Amino acid sequence: MLMISLVPSLISRTALLFLLTATGAATAARPAADIILHNGNIITLNDAQPQASALAISGSRIVAIGDDTATDEWRGDHTRTIDLQGRTVIPGLTDTHIHAIRGGQTWTFETYWYDSPSLKDALDKLRADANRRPHDQWVAVVGSWIPAQFAENRAPTVAELSHALPDHPAYIQYLYDYALVNQRGIDVLGLNNTPPPDLAGIRVERDAKGSATGKLFGDIAAFNQLFASISRNADREGGLRQFFADMNARGVTGIIDPSAGPAAAYEPLFAMRNQGDLPLRVGYRIPVQPEAKGHEAQWFSNLMAFRPARADDGQLAFLGLGESLVAGMNDGVRMAPGFSSSEQDKTALRQVATFAAKRGIPLEIHAYTDDSADAILTIFEQVAQQYDLRPLRWSIAHLNTGSPQTLERMRKLGLAYTVQMGPYFEGLAIRDANPPGATYNSPPVRLALDKGLVVAGGTDSTRIGIAGVWHAIEYHITGIASGGSVRKPASERLTRLEALALYTRHAAWLAFAEQHRGQLSVGKQADLAVLNQPFMTMPEDRIDTIRAVLTLVDGRIVHESPDLNAGQ
Repeated sequence: MLMISLVPSLISRTALLFLLTATGAATAARPAADIILHNGNIITLNDAQPQASALAISGSRIVAIGDDTATDEWRGDHTRTIDLQGRTVIPGLTDTHIHAIRGGQTWTFETYWYDSPSLKDALDKLRADANRRPHDQWVAVVGSWIPAQFAENRAPTVAELSHALPDHPAYIQYLYDYALVNQRGIDVLGLNNTPPPDLAGIRVERDAKGSATGKLFGDIAAFNQLFASISRNADREGGLRQFFADMNARGVTGIIDPSAGPAAAYEPLFAMRNQGDLPLRVGYRIPVQPEAKGHEAQWFSNLMAFRPARADDGQLAFLGLGESLVAGMNDGVRMAPGFSSSEQDKTALRQVATFAAKRGIPLEIHAYTDDSADAILTIFEQVAQQYDLRPLRWSIAHLNTGSPQTLERMRKLGLAYTVQMGPYFEGLAIRDANPPGATYNSPPVRLALDKGLVVAGGTDSTRIGIAGVWHAIEYHITGIASGGSVRKPASERLTRLEALALYTRHAAWLAFAEQHRGQLSVGKQADLAVLNQPFMTMPEDRIDTIRAVLTLVDGRIVHESPDLNAGQ
């Protein structure tokens, strides 16, 4: 009996020994992490584990996250261990509406005034850039500034530009309202020639004698075409590389371009992809082209005949159509109510939307005003009677004067809202063109979130926004527009975590990538940024100055600042 009674015990102990041995072997066989970050303040945006102090990365994925002991078993002889010294870590930022593919190509060609407090400072920047270039090479400021930001509360004059830059043609574009060229620019463009040049879509202001004053008027397409000519000698691939590097230095790990323009605009991007040189994830949409006018649905059908509805290889993602689908349904940069479109254009959009819904193609569409959104939603509601739009993650962009009724209609259709920085620069124009109080909830992010819409964050840079996301995040938190021109009430602003989520978790959802990134948790791709300042506790009016000391995409270091090791 004794022998019999011992057998189960012996078997149990043998099994236990086997299990312990197997477990030890498994632990020993586990590959060590490539990178461990510890002693930090990790904002995960994972509701199940909002904060952590350490994480481990193996290959492209996060394999452990928690307190500083959570990563101990992942340490190995070749693991790079980084003491964060209390620094903040966030999921990598994604700008979901940025004209980066085109705008990035002239990043090093342009001068930027968005942070200039005075005209003197602005002109000094322009002069400094001119001094680094040969005579007669253009210098340009192309949007993302307003007169109200300057101490002088006005734009520069043509005379001031001519005095500051006697040997270089200068092009200064104020959003899409007008542009200024100095005397050398007038000469180079031949504006006083007989006959004058044909600048498609551009109206040249002239004085009583018929001479060009240096002020130009046009629309989005006309200004883009003119600047493309002015910048034709820019190093486009080099500019795009530097742009992506500068975005990495701000913690940006992904972008979505809603409309880069004609096919040639994509060539530098595709060249970088083919060389394996993309340091961030790039999503893009394809806009309608001028030659498609009158047969837009057929044009998109031909375009998509040999394409999947969407595709993502981890570096480059095709995310469907946008942001201009039918030119006549696009309200441009309109501030005032009253937008209308023809029945022909409405029919064309209905055909495009029906085609996209039938094929399961994502799309984003431009609507600056509530009237524009109303017309679009009426068409989408008709399409939704036949097709379920919710799985397609369609979105409306901008919606600067969006009403509660419009947002409710979007919610019912399952549409998302992508918000940009237009009102940051255009707040005064929106105020002057609309009934009192319109600027207090422009853009209506707070209302959209409260209604349960997915709101994804963009900048709309580089013409009506500031690349790098942090200015946009600060704007959502403070509600203060450029130069303090407009301030939203506290009830319309976002918390810091809400603002951060627009450019991380919500952005990943818009790209159909929420299972892979957008938050920091085990199994997610290691897209993250280590910040140089404490996002949650620093003064809110300094958030725009945040930079990354370390940025990873897919577990690969794409940016590392010498400041990372400061104090170690």
